[in-house]
Parts: sequence; C-alpha cells; structure tokens
Amino acid sequence: MKNKIQFIIPRLLVVTAVVGIISLIIGAIFKILLLATILFSVGSLIYAKIKRNRMRERFSHHFDRSQRYYLPQTNQAIVPVQYANRSTKATIIPIY
Repeated sequence: MKNKIQFIIPRLLVVTAVVGIISLIIGAIFKILLLATILFSVGSLIYAKIKRNRMRERFSHHFDRSQRYYLPQTNQAIVPVQYANRSTKATIIPIY
C-alpha cells in the first residue's frame, strides 16, 4: 500500500500542476479577449461620436436650428415618385 501511494503522489502532483498552468493560460486568454472587447466597444463609441460631430459641423449651415421653417399643411394628392418618369422608360410590346 505504501508503495502505491509513493507511486501515485508524484504523478498526481504533476497532473495537478499541469492542469493549474492550463487553467491559468485559459483564464488569461479570456481576460485578454474581454479587455479587447471592452476597448473595441469604447473605441467604436468614441469614433461614432467624433464622426457625428464632424457631420454636424459639416452640414450645420444646412440645418440651422435658430431658423425653423414650417410648411403649411395642404391637401394635395400624393404621387408616387417611382411612377413619375415611367413614360420615358423603354417597354417591350408583344406583337401577335
């Protein structure tokens, strides 16, 4: 019995150490992936905000908020845009 314990204990220690090292490596990989995901999301939000501010500055003269133009509501027929220029398109006419 004593020989079996002396035979098994070193192997259990090695297996425990290997499993511990592997779990540390896997944990580090997941922490790195989590950190990269957080940094990417923060960077995307900052980039979107900068882009939105640039677009607002670029087109600020088109949409001046101090001057608002309200168009009166009129009762007019709604014409679909896709059929407005239909007469200029070439059509196939079947000949019998």
